Amino acid sequence: MGDAAFTPLKTFLRKDAKSHQAASLARTYVAVEDGTERVSAYITVICGEIEVQANHDGEDLQYPYPRYPAVKIARLAVDRRLKGGGLGRQLVDLALGVTKELICPNVGCRFLVVDAKQPSIKFYERYGFTMIDTPDNKASESPVMFIDLHRMAV
Repeated sequence: MGDAAFTPLKTFLRKDAKSHQAASLARTYVAVEDGTERVSAYITVICGEIEVQANHDGEDLQYPYPRYPAVKIARLAVDRRLKGGGLGRQLVDLALGVTKELICPNVGCRFLVVDAKQPSIKFYERYGFTMIDTPDNKASESPVMFIDLHRMAV
């Protein structure tokens, strides 16, 4: 969490995560170091949506709305000392698990999305996220990326 681009992630955790949780605006899951209260990593998920093309990869969805239901990774941060150790991947696994096991069976939800900061794009690509293929999105400071939950192996 040392890069200046990620300062808002630290600020959110210190100032807003608890109040957003209490107001049911977001859910933040925190990993702490054993025997301490020091935060190693966290992920925040919210309800979201994504705009997709009418025929998503040739599939005729027959869905009459321009935006599709999604769960959004609103924030994901790992202490810079622990980067590369798998914590980020475990937190994305947690978000996928919560979405696939608890949300999708009970509420319409097709995608897991993230507005990926430029330095994090490769991480999400390795995980299987796809960037929305528009010039504006690709040029964005935080382009939208997604996983189609319907197409994931169970």
